[in-house]
Amino acid sequence: MSNKDLETLTAMLTYRRPAGSQTEAEFVARFLLPLGVKKDQFDNHFLIVGEERPTVLWSSHTDSVHNRTGYQKVQYDGKFLRLPEKSKSNCLGADCASGVWIMMEMIKANVPGLYMFHAAEEIGCIGSSAIAEKTPQFLDGIQVAVAFDRRRTHSVITHQGPRCCSDTFGRSIAAQLPEGYRLDPTGFLTDTKKYINLVPECSNLSVGYFEEHHPTEKQDVDHLIKLRDHMVKIDQSKFVVERDPKKPELPSQILSKLSSYRRKRPSTVYDLVYHNPGPIARFLQDEVGLTFKEVNTIIECQNQKPDIDQGGNLSISDLFDDDDDFGFGLGSKIAS
Repeated sequence: MSNKDLETLTAMLTYRRPAGSQTEAEFVARFLLPLGVKKDQFDNHFLIVGEERPTVLWSSHTDSVHNRTGYQKVQYDGKFLRLPEKSKSNCLGADCASGVWIMMEMIKANVPGLYMFHAAEEIGCIGSSAIAEKTPQFLDGIQVAVAFDRRRTHSVITHQGPRCCSDTFGRSIAAQLPEGYRLDPTGFLTDTKKYINLVPECSNLSVGYFEEHHPTEKQDVDHLIKLRDHMVKIDQSKFVVERDPKKPELPSQILSKLSSYRRKRPSTVYDLVYHNPGPIARFLQDEVGLTFKEVNTIIECQNQKPDIDQGGNLSISDLFDDDDDFGFGLGSKIAS
C-alpha cells in the first residue's frame, strides 16, 4: 500500500454524504469529475472506458447513510480505517466510498466497462431504479453488472432475494479475486438488483468493510488494496454468462438455496436460532422467564443501540441486572 492510496481513502471518508447533500456534490466534484464522468438526468454519474458499447457495468454509489452533511475525522490503526473513539458521526461511510475508490482505480488502469456511480442507493436505489424503469435502453448490450458494495471479505453475491447471477458466472469472477472469495446467496439489496430483469449476470462483491451503517464501521485497508490489485488486471473474457434474465428463479428455489446455505454453516449462534426457533423461544420464556415485552424491548434497543448510546439514553445494558452478566436474572436461573 502506498501513502497516496491511504491518503486518498482517508480523504474520501472525511465526507459525510447523505443523498443529495452539498458534501456528496463536493465529493463527486473532487474525486469523480476529474476522471471525466458525466451526469445523467437521474443524478447518476457514469463513464465509458474502452469499447464504445461495453458489455460489463461496474457499479457503486456516491451517497452514504450519514444523518448529517459536513465532514468527519478518520483514523488509521494500522489495519482499519475507522472513526475516532469520541466521534459524533453515525457511520464511517466506507459503504460505499470504498467501492467508489475501487472503480476510480480501475478507470485509471483503463479497465473496460460502463462505470456507474449511482445516486441515492441508501434511500431506495433511486438512481438505478430510474435507469431500469425509464431508460432501460441505456443497458443495451450489458451482459454483466457488478457492484462493489458488500460487507466483509469473501462474498460473490448470487442472490439478492431472487437469484441475480448464475453460480457459473460467480465462480468465473471469484477465480480472479483475492483468495477466500466464494459464492454467497444471502445478498439483499444494492443497485445491481434493479437490473436483474435486464442484465443476465448481476452480482455484488465484498470490499472489506464491517459493521456498516454504525459508528463502529471500519474498513480493512489491506483487503481493499488486494481487491484493487486484482480488479485492475481482471480478464473479462473469462467471465461465463449463463443466466437468462427472462427466466427468474422461483421462490421455492430461492428458499431451498438459502436453507442449504444455512445447513452448511452451523457454527454460529445465529444459525442455531435460525434452525431451532421453537426450543430457544421456549427456553427464554419458560426457563429464563422473559416476557414478550422484555424480549421486544431488547430487540428494539439492539437495533437502535448506536444512536441511543451516543445520545446518553437507554442502552441494552440498562435492561440487565447490575449483579448479573446476563440480565433479567438469567445467570442465576441458568446456574440453578
